[in-house]
Amino acid sequence: MRNNRIKKKINIKVFFAIFWLIFFGVLIFLSFWNKRDKDLNLDHKFGIIATDGVALVSISDDRKMINELNLNEEVSKEFKNILDEEKNSDQIKNIFWYSFGFFPDKILFLNSTSQWKENSFLIENLGFLNWLKYRKNYEKMFLKQEKINGKISENDLFLDEVLVRDFSESKLNNEELRLSVFNNTNESGLARFMTKRLEWSGFSVISNDNDNQKVDKCLIVYGNKTDLNYGWKIINRIFDCEKKKDETLNENELEIYFGDKFASMVKYSNYFK
Repeated sequence: MRNNRIKKKINIKVFFAIFWLIFFGVLIFLSFWNKRDKDLNLDHKFGIIATDGVALVSISDDRKMINELNLNEEVSKEFKNILDEEKNSDQIKNIFWYSFGFFPDKILFLNSTSQWKENSFLIENLGFLNWLKYRKNYEKMFLKQEKINGKISENDLFLDEVLVRDFSESKLNNEELRLSVFNNTNESGLARFMTKRLEWSGFSVISNDNDNQKVDKCLIVYGNKTDLNYGWKIINRIFDCEKKKDETLNENELEIYFGDKFASMVKYSNYFK
């Protein structure tokens, strides 16, 4: 009888050991599976749309920083008006980018803009392994919270500093990719508008200008080795453009031409200028 009790206890311990091995194995597998499409970026970015407002969140292992930018009540309302009942998460990511040069990995619909900090949300949206890394490094990271006060048009200098410094893609800041931006429409200021968003994202834009050649939607002209850059993946994630290689361009040089159909498609006139 005693031997049977001992065997039973051993079997229970083995069962639970196998159960936890399988459980953590599945979590690890899912973490790698979720991470495989992130193109090895160094940051984790959330676009927060909450009952009490809108926020941008960037967790950067490279910068050792956790940054949160909250929109005030007026700007949050204006931003939500741009969303205009849009529930497609991919389209909402684009709206974040065209507003702030910020392309989120995930869009989170929450009750509060601070709710993203809860472990349940972090595990779900970072993946289990990235969450463990986050918890391990948390005490070494600098948490910085900013808020936009007043209208967007009154915060140009503030956004130019904060978005580039704290919310741009870390991997883009270290690349040699150089961009030129051209406005091929009758829309005033489109090249300047796109340049600002690209620079906020972390790209280096060396020039912007108007151009007269006929472009239907948008055209990307690129030089040798440009398509090997991380920035090339980001450009193609944001823009669905015709592409043409030009051997006369320098290595890592790229030109983007925006046409009338592009300006109409992104509803350029609706965005913060």
